[in-house]
Amino acid sequence: MMEQCVISVIIPVYKAEKYLSRCIASLLAQSFTAFELLLIDDGSPDNSGKICHDWAERDCRIRVLHQTNAGVSAARNKGLDEAKGEYIVFVDSDDYVGTDYLKHLYEERPLEQDSIVVHGFTIVSEQADRQYTTSFIPSVYTGRDVRELFLNDEMRDMRGPVAKLFSRVLIERLGLRFPVEISFGEDTIFNFQYLFHCRQVVVGSHVDYVYCDVPGSLTKCLNDFASEYATFKLYKSITVRLAGKLDLNVADMRTAFSFVVLFFQRALIADYRSAGKVPFSLRTQHLRRLAAEQRSFMKEFYHPGYKADKWGRQFLLHGFCFCYNLYMSILCSCRFRYVFGYPEKA
Repeated sequence: MMEQCVISVIIPVYKAEKYLSRCIASLLAQSFTAFELLLIDDGSPDNSGKICHDWAERDCRIRVLHQTNAGVSAARNKGLDEAKGEYIVFVDSDDYVGTDYLKHLYEERPLEQDSIVVHGFTIVSEQADRQYTTSFIPSVYTGRDVRELFLNDEMRDMRGPVAKLFSRVLIERLGLRFPVEISFGEDTIFNFQYLFHCRQVVVGSHVDYVYCDVPGSLTKCLNDFASEYATFKLYKSITVRLAGKLDLNVADMRTAFSFVVLFFQRALIADYRSAGKVPFSLRTQHLRRLAAEQRSFMKEFYHPGYKADKWGRQFLLHGFCFCYNLYMSILCSCRFRYVFGYPEKA
């Protein structure tokens, strides 16, 4: 008989046959055992579904749920709909965790239900055969102190849903789910919407999560302009709400918006890095829309690092979108390297 379920671990599964067993095995080896493992098969065309069922036959804590392919957000949402635990933990199917992953997260949970526990992680690059670790100094942020998270670089490393312990009570009270209409940054948006209502953020020093940087990762793929721009606007609107709640001044907002700019830049790049060629006239149309709607944002927050991008910014600020398009088209056709670089630090 399965013991009481305290934590629901949700794993979206799609084309994961190469890594899935390693991931599941690491969770079944946990020192903390009061959990359920929800494997959400997102219509995977490989053997992932069969692997899920093979593991479910070995351990009664595993539940396998199937759906027609709808994306990682829909898969995580299905897991949230079916979860029974007091707390929610997300794990990606190509990653794995240390033996005390759940134990360490659970032991640092606060009594306050409207809270989150955040731990560090190690990133392993399979292609480059290297790894690096992100760890945090133990801290507890309460009430308006949460603003400090947005004023340092640590928030950049807290964007994903993994290595965190969420309260299911808070998630359900808010009716919170991952946005299915976008395919990049949806986890950050989920986190920010959750943080907007948090009364306490517990940051721990443990590093038990291993994130595997594998070929074909969504973070390396660009969507079309419409999708990238919609993601940026949603991300921006949530950050503006948080900035208002935390009473950030303009200088503080430049820091808080530093990674919102990365989403803006993805929208800017999309037409030039598209797998299918986007017509010149359509690119110009997209640029005119972006320049008209985001001129104040660009003026205040978009300060690119490369000289080529700085010239491009001036074209956009003055509405010379045809010139910007021609300029960037020439640079891209010449395979000019120093373009679309990271923004300057605030």
